[in-house]
Amino acid sequence: MHYLFGFSGRINRAKIWLFILIVVAFWVVVGIGIGIVAAAQFGGQTQQAHLTPQEVVSKLGVVFLIGGIAYLLTLWMGLAVTTKRLHDRNKSAWWLLIFFGAPIVLNVPRYMALWHAIQDGTFTQLAQQGQVASLGGPVAIIAGGAATLISLWAFVELYCLAGTTGPNAYGADPLAKAA
Repeated sequence: MHYLFGFSGRINRAKIWLFILIVVAFWVVVGIGIGIVAAAQFGGQTQQAHLTPQEVVSKLGVVFLIGGIAYLLTLWMGLAVTTKRLHDRNKSAWWLLIFFGAPIVLNVPRYMALWHAIQDGTFTQLAQQGQVASLGGPVAIIAGGAATLISLWAFVELYCLAGTTGPNAYGADPLAKAA
């Protein structure tokens, strides 16, 4: 349980990759379950395409609630496992702000431009012209590029590089042989 829910200690690369595999398998099962429930609720009929969002929520509200709880649980576990992996690299959990928070903040101009393009109808025109990448202008493009570089750095740091050899400030080496 500490592996998935605790924030102290260290884990190696193999364990964080195992976590990724577990999460992907979990969400595949959840997706299949949602599909089965939706098919049962809507009877597989395509003529119900005229349903309002409120009607969909009323039919699938419990599924959305369970999905939301599953998402929050997955988020908590992801933060715990990533914190322990950062500890293995001899870094504090504050690095989560750089690795995950910074890309979100840096992409705000792109998100805002996308939202406005969808609202005013220009998104479809840009997509037809192959110009979606230009949304938000130079600021959004540069900030998005910086976000991409930070995400690449985080990937290498968390999933590719070996941890600190021997004990560090966060605990014993997870690869050290027990005496």
